[in-house]
Order: sequence, then C-alpha cells, then structure tokens
Amino acid sequence: MAEQASNARSTDRFLVGIVIGSVVLIVVGVLVAQLAGRNQPTRAADPSSPVGVVEAYLEALRAGDADRAYSYLSRSAQASTPRDRYLERFPRFGPPSQTSTRVLIEPVSVEGDSAEVKVTVSRFNSGGAPFSTNTYHQDYTIRLVREDGAWKVAQPAEPYALIY
Repeated sequence: MAEQASNARSTDRFLVGIVIGSVVLIVVGVLVAQLAGRNQPTRAADPSSPVGVVEAYLEALRAGDADRAYSYLSRSAQASTPRDRYLERFPRFGPPSQTSTRVLIEPVSVEGDSAEVKVTVSRFNSGGAPFSTNTYHQDYTIRLVREDGAWKVAQPAEPYALIY
C-alpha cells in the first residue's frame, strides 16, 4: 500500500511538472509573438532624395496641409495646376484611420535630373464573413524633377487617391 502511495505521488509530481512546463512555454510563446509582431519604427528617408520628397509630400497630404503639399510640386506642375485649383481638389475631411491604410514608397529609377518613385497604397477592409478581410492595392508612379538642386514632384497624382 505504501508503495502504491509513493508511485501515485511521483506520478502526480510528474504530471504537475508537465502542466507547469506547458504553461511556461505558452506564456513565453505569447511574449515572443507580441515582441516580434510589434511594428518597428521606420526610418525617415533622406529628405533630399526622391523617396524622401515623396514621403514628405504624402505626409503633408495625410496631415491635411495643402499649402505644404503644394510646395513640393515643381514649377511646371504648379503652372499646370494653379494653387487655388489644387486646393479645390484637396480633400476637406480628416485623414483615414492608420490601421486601414498602409503606404509603401519605393524608388524606381533616378536618371540625371529626373526620377520615378512607386507608391503602393494598400487598403484593408474586414469582410462580412468570419476571418475574412479584403485587401486592395493600388500602385502610383510619382515623377520627380530636380529644380535648383532640390527634388520636386513633377506629376502629382490626385491627393484623394493617395490618402484614401
């Protein structure tokens, strides 16, 4: 009888050890997943580069600062779209939620005093069915020219398309 009680206690300790070990592994796994899943802060691009200028232009659009966005346009772009007409096309309501839209800016080409930058706008929308999401991607090519040593947006896309 004493031997059975001793075997039962050692089995119970073994089982408790497995349960505690499992709980510890689950907690560690959750912590690792959360730490790995955090968004790393992105570095701002060099503001004198084509990507940096497009990034600043989009930031001005998203902030609702039409005057600052207009200042990133080249002289020819400003001549083809006077300031008052540009301001009329500018969205008059607040920017979208940061969680529903993601913007990726990539350099495409730089040749002499002209450059192209690709902007991909991804919109995430939760669907009606459980566990489903709709993701839409739209690519835009922003053309830039160098004027007086600074990059300027030569062919802007519609402001609405880039921020909504």
